[in-house]
Amino acid sequence: MNGSLLQTLRTRDALRITSIFGGVLVPALRVGVSFAVPIIALLLAGRLDLAPFAALGAFTSLYCRVDPYPRRAWLLPVVAAGLTASVAAGAVTSAFDAGGVVKVLVLTLVATLAKLLADVVRLGPPAGLMFVFAAGAAAYSPQTWSGFAEVVAITGASAALSYALSMVGGALHPTGPHRLATARALLAVADHLEAPNAAARRRAHTALHHALTALPSGERRTTVLLRGHLAHALHLLHHPADAAAELRTAAKRMRRGRVPAPGQHRPLPRPVVAERAGLAEFRTNALRMAVASLVTGLLASTFQLDHAYWAVVSVSSVLQSHNTATTWQRAVQRTAGTVAGSLLALGIFAVDPTPATILVVIVICQIAAELVVMANYGLGLTFATPLALCLAALSQPTDRLQLVAERVGMTLFGALLGVGVCLVLTNSRARTRLREALEGCRRAARDLQRSPADPQAREHLLRALFALRDAHQVAAGEPLHPHHGDQEVLDTEHEAYRLLAATTAPAGRTPSG
Repeated sequence: MNGSLLQTLRTRDALRITSIFGGVLVPALRVGVSFAVPIIALLLAGRLDLAPFAALGAFTSLYCRVDPYPRRAWLLPVVAAGLTASVAAGAVTSAFDAGGVVKVLVLTLVATLAKLLADVVRLGPPAGLMFVFAAGAAAYSPQTWSGFAEVVAITGASAALSYALSMVGGALHPTGPHRLATARALLAVADHLEAPNAAARRRAHTALHHALTALPSGERRTTVLLRGHLAHALHLLHHPADAAAELRTAAKRMRRGRVPAPGQHRPLPRPVVAERAGLAEFRTNALRMAVASLVTGLLASTFQLDHAYWAVVSVSSVLQSHNTATTWQRAVQRTAGTVAGSLLALGIFAVDPTPATILVVIVICQIAAELVVMANYGLGLTFATPLALCLAALSQPTDRLQLVAERVGMTLFGALLGVGVCLVLTNSRARTRLREALEGCRRAARDLQRSPADPQAREHLLRALFALRDAHQVAAGEPLHPHHGDQEVLDTEHEAYRLLAATTAPAGRTPSG
């Protein structure tokens, strides 16, 4: 157990900088515009008091950065409505002049529901965090019933603008997200070809699966070409060859907007439908979020600080994870990023900026955070922390040194408590789910052995393989469950890949489109 605990609480993974191919600059600029436009409009209208709520609505643009436009079309309205509802819930508690306990209960409810939503629909970064931040910012800033409608309206309007800006690219480059997903898959396969190992193969297979689920159905020329490249990459995954340079060249051309014809003609893969998990898989994570948010909020509120909700935001941030190991990594990143960002904020406050200057800083910090957050969450926090402090300074002027100290203290407190709750509330379901996934993968492998030409048997094994991978990822990060099954998982995966390679269809012609 001690060895497993030390393995779980290692910091090496938290400090790793991830290289991101494409999908960084344009989303960051889009986020900057989403923040700047409503803030400038309020500045010109002389209503700077509403600027923090415009920023909360603009958080909509943080989601679905590179998702296909059909997914954005239904998911971003859910995010926009959730952020607006979170602000409304927080504003109600403030307008009622509710006590700290009531505010904590509201934040706990928002945090738990947001965590469930993020897990079930695979919302992606920043997951349910911004809903908690929005509710807390509204609850802990002065509100009146006369101004309630304005607060909710400006949040909703800003969220709607962010949605529109996130969708406008669909008219300019509708295949952009598909090209990016395919390019990333080709690069992942190229990495595996150059340095083959189990981890690289998993990453390549996952990237290919993501690209196939992102592609639309139909026979449009670009879609057919992309599927042709994925078919070739899938073949290389199972039958390695000296083709890494070829894949990298094709990926770079796709990123620039051109989709070349695939070098090899192979049978096109069938469309893949992304599966959604049920609520049962996420009960432990939801329970951890509820308990940690409640305990953290109640303890923080006893100090009667102006921004006690920051502790709940911190614990919510580190618990936007799938196991204890990733919670610990996020705790390390959040603490380090907050300390660095607080030092940056002190430098900003030292020049005594005007409210207009603070608004400019908010936009710049948000763009900077978006440029680096996917590489490392801690780097993103280095710029997100001054943004949060500037928003707090606008909505509720106070001693700025005290503000910074409160931010650091609440962040450290919430992060450590989140890790502690994970260690106490163990995920007893994780190993059971892993055993079930192992058996499911073996059954699917036997079915494919009996019917090697059956495409449904092949797809069943693919789904079972991804289920096994997800189950192992969760279980491997829980310290109170021994890792003696790791080799068994590797062996089962190896057998599955061997079968998939043996049943790969022979080369054929790519349909025209």
